[in-house]
Amino acid sequence: MTAQRIVIAQHDFFRGGTERGAIRLSREWVKAGREVTILCGSLAGGLRPEVDARVRVVPLEPEVPRSLLSRFVLGRPMGAVLPGLNADIVFLPGNFHLPLVPALRRSDPRPVLVQQISNPPLPGGLAGGMIAPVFRYLARGVDAFAAMNGGQMQEIKALMPQTPVMLLRPPFEIVALAQRQARSGGPLRVLWVGRLEPQKDVPLALATIRALNKRVPAHLTLLGTGALEDEVKRRAAGDPVTLLRQVPDLAAHYADADVLLITSHFEGGPAVAVEALAQGTPVVSTDCSPMLREVLTDAVSGIIVPSRAPEDLAAAVASVCASPRPPLEQLRAHARPFLPEVSGRAYLDWFDSLVRHG
Repeated sequence: MTAQRIVIAQHDFFRGGTERGAIRLSREWVKAGREVTILCGSLAGGLRPEVDARVRVVPLEPEVPRSLLSRFVLGRPMGAVLPGLNADIVFLPGNFHLPLVPALRRSDPRPVLVQQISNPPLPGGLAGGMIAPVFRYLARGVDAFAAMNGGQMQEIKALMPQTPVMLLRPPFEIVALAQRQARSGGPLRVLWVGRLEPQKDVPLALATIRALNKRVPAHLTLLGTGALEDEVKRRAAGDPVTLLRQVPDLAAHYADADVLLITSHFEGGPAVAVEALAQGTPVVSTDCSPMLREVLTDAVSGIIVPSRAPEDLAAAVASVCASPRPPLEQLRAHARPFLPEVSGRAYLDWFDSLVRHG
């Protein structure tokens, strides 16, 4: 028995990592002959044109625009629509959508409800505080969890020991250029990619480039937008920093960099690390995700820095850039498990097993 009808329940089409991943998975699933519907609260966001034409998109009427509390009220109107979609699988892409679970479960008990874990379920390890009971309450209707990395998998097993969990790599859009740029004799080219939000800790990236310039000349390129944009511009004034809001070809920026810098406090599966490796660019990162330890598995692929001291990150960047550049294919191999066709097939095989045994 196959999971023929898959419903993805997501808030909207804003440019978040889980939304991008859901759209990539939906494309692979329809290519495999499955019927895929995206049930959304709103059509807002720039990712709507990226949805495959074979994927049915069902917005709520009236739409529920994103707000501070909107995900806590989205479940009921979605639940009113869900039974009519006759789903075999309902897929929730990421922790952000966990509050939808109770209402969706009440509205239609038939489909297998799968929650993807995109970030640590208990940021900061607050298992003994208030977050763990809230997580368990919201997730009590989940039939199975999909974890992006081994660390998340162990956390979910500890939190919800009776609920199945599977390790499934997220799909990243990897455009592998034929070759990468040769190093120039100028300043080191450090790249940072992400939302300008507190989680990503852009100020640490700025402090790192200042510390790095005490060692060697270096320039930092920030790619991203977000709530902290004005603050970042103010803090970066006078430093060797370029802020680019939108770029047409992210792969070329990865390929042109000497190193990718990640400064996040926490991440589920940082796509930027995999995308950089696909272009032959090593990574220096804070210890923000168990997945990084599963991807940066040799010295040439990069360094995970255990501290959040700018001087330590700067030292790691200098060390990586001083080493001989590894062969392109050696780093690109780290990215292959995250190809959409590989990830999409793994999800479908798992969905089919859930439907057979559900």
